[in-house]
Amino acid sequence: MIVTRIYAAPDGKACIERREVPMAPDASGRATSPDFAALRLFFRDTPPAHVHQKHRAPQRQFIFVTSGIGEIELADGTRHRFAPGDVLFAEDTTGEGHVTRTLEGTRGFAHVPVPAGFDITRWPLA
Repeated sequence: MIVTRIYAAPDGKACIERREVPMAPDASGRATSPDFAALRLFFRDTPPAHVHQKHRAPQRQFIFVTSGIGEIELADGTRHRFAPGDVLFAEDTTGEGHVTRTLEGTRGFAHVPVPAGFDITRWPLA
């Protein structure tokens, strides 16, 4: 499983990298991640054609895309598309931020904020 991390580089620009969830076989032989602490869970819909101008993540959180097609635009102009089944980890709570757009349908999300000690950078790059 791959998680797309959105973070602020030292120069304040939002960047994206892909990290692989650490998995190991459980007692039944199925690949399973360790447990990760979470603070809460909430859902949000974003209407068709919505553009959220440059903003920072309000908190460090996993975002599970449940419906619609969207994109994130970085300061360098690159755009990254996301669809149902994609998992993001937003942690650009400082810096310049990023732009998000709804491209198709209503974008649905499940948000899972994480506690301060969570460190996704320990996961391998994908």
